[in-house]
Amino acid sequence: MSIAKIQNALAREFERKRVVFWYDPELIGWQQEFEALDLPGVTKVSVQNNEFGVKHRIIREAPEQKFLLYFRGQVQQ
Repeated sequence: MSIAKIQNALAREFERKRVVFWYDPELIGWQQEFEALDLPGVTKVSVQNNEFGVKHRIIREAPEQKFLLYFRGQVQQ
C-alpha cells in the first residue's frame, strides 16, 4: 500500500475522529510508513510501554489535538 493511500484513508478517519489507533499485529514493520506520513494538525505517537504518559497527554495536556497512535503488536484486551 502506498503512502498516499494510507494518508488519504487516515485523513478521512480524522474527519470523524480525534484519536486513531494503528496496530501492526503481524509486526510487518509499518514504522517507516508511520514516520513518513505528513498529516497536518495530527500528532503522531509511537506507543511502546508509555501508555500512561500518552493517555495523560491526550486527555489532559492536549484535549483538542488529533492523535495517530501506532502500536507494534496485537490489540490488547
